[in-house]
Amino acid sequence: MSELKVYFIRHGLTDRNSRGRCCGRTDALVSEEGRAALHELYENYEYPVVEKVYASPAIRCRETASIFFPEQEPELLEGFWEYDFGEAEDRHVSELSKLTVFEKWLRQDMDCSFPGSETLLEAKFRVQAAMTRLIQDCIDGGLHEVAVVAHGEILYLLMSACLVTEEPMEAFQLCPNGMGYIAVLDKEGWFQEQKMIFAGYLPEGAERPKAEDSPYFSK
Repeated sequence: MSELKVYFIRHGLTDRNSRGRCCGRTDALVSEEGRAALHELYENYEYPVVEKVYASPAIRCRETASIFFPEQEPELLEGFWEYDFGEAEDRHVSELSKLTVFEKWLRQDMDCSFPGSETLLEAKFRVQAAMTRLIQDCIDGGLHEVAVVAHGEILYLLMSACLVTEEPMEAFQLCPNGMGYIAVLDKEGWFQEQKMIFAGYLPEGAERPKAEDSPYFSK
């Protein structure tokens, strides 16, 4: 077995996150509050030292990577971009709750799509393809520990499709900003099964806000 350990991290808080607005392809900055929270996490908890960092091209992911991995320039993978909300982009979740498609969104039905958006199934295939490209790069480079800085929905789609765990999948529904998951996988085996094994939450010991307490579920 050629083992690869991957540290998945969600980007820092943005103003749109705080206000419960759908922030998919909008290239929002990490907010001042979000940057302060990232620095606090970095100073108070242990984050890994990795051989390489991969990230969504979104500036909020690049900003987050620069705080947690200041000495490394991330390789940007388009497939790690957040879900494309189409015409629902930058709209408040309370507006979307009036749409008939919203219940499908809450259930995470794979055929769910907002007007002009991709389906969740398309987004899932996209992030799995990005993960496959990452793993091939790790094989070519002989890498064993890497980090991925990406987005809440895109990480959930990857975890729900590929993660082997005894944890309830609700625990992965909305990764807290600046936090994430640790997974291990067989690099060669990925191409047959596309599975990885849950190895813990990141950072260890940090209190994790619940998804239902976020503006996306509580308003």
